[in-house]
Amino acid sequence: MVLRQPIVCVLGHVDHGKTTILDSVRQTKVQSREAGSITQHIGASEVPVEVIQRFCGDMLSRMSIELTIPGLLFIDTPGHEAFANLRKRGGSIADIAVLVIDVNQGIQNQTREAITILKERKTPFVIALNKVDALTGWRSSPNACSDFAAQFPDALQRLDEKIYGLVGELYGDYGINAERFDRVTDFTKQVVMVPCSAKTREGISDLLLFVAGLAQKYLENRLELHAGKAKASILEVREESGLGYTLHVILYDGVLKVGDPIVFAKADGVVESKVKALFKPKPLDEMRDPKQRYSPVKEVFAACGVKVACDGADQALAGSSLFTAGAVARETIEKELKELSFDRKGDGVIVKADALGSLEAITAMLKKRGVPVKAASIGAPSKKDLMEAKAVREREPLRGAMLCFNEKASDEIRRMAEEEGVHLVEEKVIYALVEGYERWVKEQVDKERREAFSNLVLPAKITTLPGCCFRASNPCICGIRVDAGRLKKDVELLNGKGELVGRVRSIQKDKESVDEARKGDELAISIAGPVFGRQLRENQVLYVRIPKKDLKQLEGKYFKALTEEEKELLAETKELQA
Repeated sequence: MVLRQPIVCVLGHVDHGKTTILDSVRQTKVQSREAGSITQHIGASEVPVEVIQRFCGDMLSRMSIELTIPGLLFIDTPGHEAFANLRKRGGSIADIAVLVIDVNQGIQNQTREAITILKERKTPFVIALNKVDALTGWRSSPNACSDFAAQFPDALQRLDEKIYGLVGELYGDYGINAERFDRVTDFTKQVVMVPCSAKTREGISDLLLFVAGLAQKYLENRLELHAGKAKASILEVREESGLGYTLHVILYDGVLKVGDPIVFAKADGVVESKVKALFKPKPLDEMRDPKQRYSPVKEVFAACGVKVACDGADQALAGSSLFTAGAVARETIEKELKELSFDRKGDGVIVKADALGSLEAITAMLKKRGVPVKAASIGAPSKKDLMEAKAVREREPLRGAMLCFNEKASDEIRRMAEEEGVHLVEEKVIYALVEGYERWVKEQVDKERREAFSNLVLPAKITTLPGCCFRASNPCICGIRVDAGRLKKDVELLNGKGELVGRVRSIQKDKESVDEARKGDELAISIAGPVFGRQLRENQVLYVRIPKKDLKQLEGKYFKALTEEEKELLAETKELQA
């Protein structure tokens, strides 16, 4: 049986060191060149078996492991929460995974998400406990395998405390039985944990050994090389000098040859094309940021990363599938397109991005945060997008925005957006894109609140305090507590029957006059009109009367600027005034 390269998906929390671990294997600096030093797109790189053998050295002989796989194909996935869908796609074609956990920080939000994905996909995985060099008292041995005997007892104790904390959490929360690699007794029932450091490269050889060895030993049938039709996932669409537009793809099954008819998705259907040329990155090179030029080849075998030149590449949707042409393949892509339709009914933001996977991730993140999406598509924002956002803004001002990920708006679009009052957010880091929009929304709400609170009569609910009548009439002065809302001067007060009681002339707190009082405040107010003991009494609940014109504005233009409590109080007051 001829085996193909296992596809290894690298997952984990942001900043825990996924790309840096691969950089330490490849001796590259891909991570430092990413926007925000965070992986934004799925990348791929091949690690030949010769490199694994060189890394692992005598360990292979001691463990009686003879590697027959041609190497490992690593898929480096974006690590922040926004890329759940990309990781699911990566997990679906991955044979085995590396879950990277910062040994000092432990399990974080994206770690939990990654574990859930791996369990759902039933993907076997190895845990890389990164950044052991940061443990207090740790004696680093650059490029070495994990040598626990060389460590001081207190450093080893700290490591064990971290490991057994993780072991307990993994078993208690997820039913995962994990153990340090040199203590594992049954590789079919226990998940291997490898302490390592991407910075010093110690333990990286152990990590490679277990990933390659376990994949080969337990996934042999899955790794059988097929000579059938190609199945691939499009990572990115790029314009290349002399080639035009090309596709960066992961070939995960079959064989792809120059001249093969292929099909892939475009925004409004399926492209039928033919492979004009194939280019492979050099071993240990990262597809999304190669150090060397690609090599032209006539055919490629799964699993590998490859650049495909073909007609219609500029129309391809990054993140979708590519197949060797055939009726079944076309139907599969049409079904995929239907599932990935982003147009929505109702009002929402407009999303533009450079890849389908990015759109999935952004829309998923927005949905999780309760932000509706009107439409999402690949490419730079157009006049049509702008007009759609403008139409939304006229109905829902806080939704009239365009979010652009890795796609720059032209100067003309920027000018038009400013003229039409459409907010434009442009970012190269997804969570910064979403946070940028949320920050703008908050600024708009705060602005509306300031405007509303300065010009309008706001809802408020107060209670007169017992034993706090300081003057019975002309004006009545008594102590009150603000139960909800904000109480201002010169507002009229109603009793529980909706009857007018009087007008607030002044507010005094700690013997000083103030312009308003807020929820929880206990202070004295003077009220023109009532006589305490007749129209007013102790422990009486009073409401601020809201003029009709102010009520209309609070229910309309400024409604979203109110808190949930203020909205409830507004409805209560309106009913009282009816």
